[in-house]
Amino acid sequence: MTSMEREGPTPDDSGLPDPETLGTATELVAALRAIKAVESLSLRELQRRSGLPRTTIAHALNEERPAPPPWERVLALLRAFGVAEGELPRWKDAWTRIRLDSVKRSDQGAAADPADGRGGERSGEPGARAAADPPEAEPRTAEEHTGAVAPVPGRGRPAHRRRRLLTHGATLVLGVLLGAGAVLGLIGAPGRAHGSGRPGPAEPCAPSAKGSDPAAVPPGGGTAARPVRARPAWVGRPAADAQILSGTDVVLPVTSPVTGGDALVVSVMLTSACSGPVRVTDTRGDEFRDAGEATDGHGHRTLLMVGFHVHPLTTSDSLRVGYPRASKYHVAVDEFRGISTVVGGAYAHGEAGGSAFSTGDGQVGCAPGDLLVAAVGTNSGTPAGHSAEWRTLPVLKLSSYRLSTAYRTAPDDRDCAVTGTTTAQWGAVVAAFR
Repeated sequence: MTSMEREGPTPDDSGLPDPETLGTATELVAALRAIKAVESLSLRELQRRSGLPRTTIAHALNEERPAPPPWERVLALLRAFGVAEGELPRWKDAWTRIRLDSVKRSDQGAAADPADGRGGERSGEPGARAAADPPEAEPRTAEEHTGAVAPVPGRGRPAHRRRRLLTHGATLVLGVLLGAGAVLGLIGAPGRAHGSGRPGPAEPCAPSAKGSDPAAVPPGGGTAARPVRARPAWVGRPAADAQILSGTDVVLPVTSPVTGGDALVVSVMLTSACSGPVRVTDTRGDEFRDAGEATDGHGHRTLLMVGFHVHPLTTSDSLRVGYPRASKYHVAVDEFRGISTVVGGAYAHGEAGGSAFSTGDGQVGCAPGDLLVAAVGTNSGTPAGHSAEWRTLPVLKLSSYRLSTAYRTAPDDRDCAVTGTTTAQWGAVVAAFR
């Protein structure tokens, strides 16, 4: 529930929120979101009207923040919303008042910070806060996950000069050691895992009828496997989007923090797509690898990508998915705990008019207790309905196209195929993790 819903900024005569009643950054952003809802504007339309990237707009409309967005962004959004020019000075006054209050609170918090006996030096960035790691998130069920945006963890205030020099020196030594390790890794490693780095230019559009076999990829994708410390569990969905957009990449803002050490499984559906690699990166430099793909003769591609032991991600971070040209995309990012490698998988696709889908079980190679994750993309017809033992996560729907992600624990009989019903054209991929 937002601050606006809790306290309710007083509307003016136009029925829109009155900026003079706003007292915090959260209330200011909640008011902007309320205007957006009244105007029924999508991120794509706001991007067209304001000239701001969709990622920037999404970050600006993040309700949980210690300080308001920069005035230039607020101004661009207000104009995109159609707020009258004569009302903008009142919004600027409210923004200035809230900004000054946030800076004052930040300075007071810094003075009481026990990390530095003198309260630390003043940061050059107004509104800077004491450093804090993201809190450990407990696993949640699909029913408990509401998609609420969690507070953005704070950034550290600079310490005095001597501490900075020690930090820089330690960083330099660490950089030398990491550089030497990277050189040795390049000499001895057979190659980088597929799905890492930035995408190259789109390949000529020649869709392949084949899918990728995750069992043929060495488990771990070049990332050293670490002991599993917990029973595999779904934690939440920190990012998702679906758009009719002919392009070659998409940036997804992180809407809820990701705990360091967890895994991110990225389900992707590309419509009428060209052949070529799909790559996933994030702003912390984590490596993502291909965990399986189903591609039909129409160029519809359904994929699973995974990044293990990711860095902590906050709502200031984002993920980028690069792919050959496609007419539509669906992307869902789900956080799982307790997995560190891919052990196998299977894929299949079918035409519309049937009543069931199944990947078969020949390639999965799972063991009892493994985590199974499946992505099913459908076009027209009835939505994909998974069999009862699968837990279906929120479905992404765009026109008649749907992307369904589901998970379960591998049973004792090792029947690890993903099965269900649909009358639509479909592509399905399942991967086993442990």
